[in-house]
Amino acid sequence: MARKRKQPTTWLHRNSRYLMAGVSAAGLLLAIGCMAKGSSALAGSAYVQLGGLSLPLLGAISYLLMGVFAIGPVVTKNKSLEGPTWLGLFIGSTAMTIFSGYLLYIMFGVLQEPCVPCLLSAVLALGLWVLSLMGNRWESFGQLLLPGISVALVATIATTGLYAYAQNPDSFTAGNPPPIVETNSGASEISLAKHLTAIGAKKYGAWWCPHCHAQQTLFGKQAFEHLTYVECDEEGVNPQPNACRTAGVQSYPTWEVNGEVLAGVQSLQTLAAVSGYTGPQEFVNQTSGH
Repeated sequence: MARKRKQPTTWLHRNSRYLMAGVSAAGLLLAIGCMAKGSSALAGSAYVQLGGLSLPLLGAISYLLMGVFAIGPVVTKNKSLEGPTWLGLFIGSTAMTIFSGYLLYIMFGVLQEPCVPCLLSAVLALGLWVLSLMGNRWESFGQLLLPGISVALVATIATTGLYAYAQNPDSFTAGNPPPIVETNSGASEISLAKHLTAIGAKKYGAWWCPHCHAQQTLFGKQAFEHLTYVECDEEGVNPQPNACRTAGVQSYPTWEVNGEVLAGVQSLQTLAAVSGYTGPQEFVNQTSGH
């Protein structure tokens, strides 16, 4: 009986774990940099909120785990970890690549605002996936078929759920939603809302508050989706009363912009000035403001 021919060991096979550890380290540093810099329009949007974890933190955890899987068997010199960690690297990088594809869709198809660190992270995730395929001498790529399909299904279902929740959170969450915003947004309102989210500004309010609704009407329904809104009433949707108490909110609405607290309905011009917004200011909806 003929012996099964042994696959040759290439340079990539010998160094793949070091390469993956390096890519993971680069991704981890990128995520830490994003956490230090602050929120972006993508990271602050409802489309990427996963279990309360911020997008950069989720990325940091993912890259850290991938780095541990990559370099763990080398450091410990434990051969028994080779198989399980390679499978973990393949599963993890597959999930990360699919999630990166989802982020690209949200960036360009929904928010229409690119995030350079997110683009770099997508490239790194794809690189990890390619290395997980080519860097190990798999007996057969067929052995990856079942775990690959399984993780792809789970990741696709998870991202679809995130998207559906962001589109209509009230259908998923108990509580009293605020009144529907019926005014439309202009390009200036949307640009200002994205800017406010990017610098970490927050609007505190309550679902029953007419002044909060008036503020939301100024932005319009399209722009309001880009704002970071904190519900202070326990009977509202996604209530965060502790966050409101910590921020010292005493009336609704209250804005927290660049460390400054603004109580009451604010004109869009005021919010633009306080936040350092320098974009277009041809606002469709006007008010006397405060």
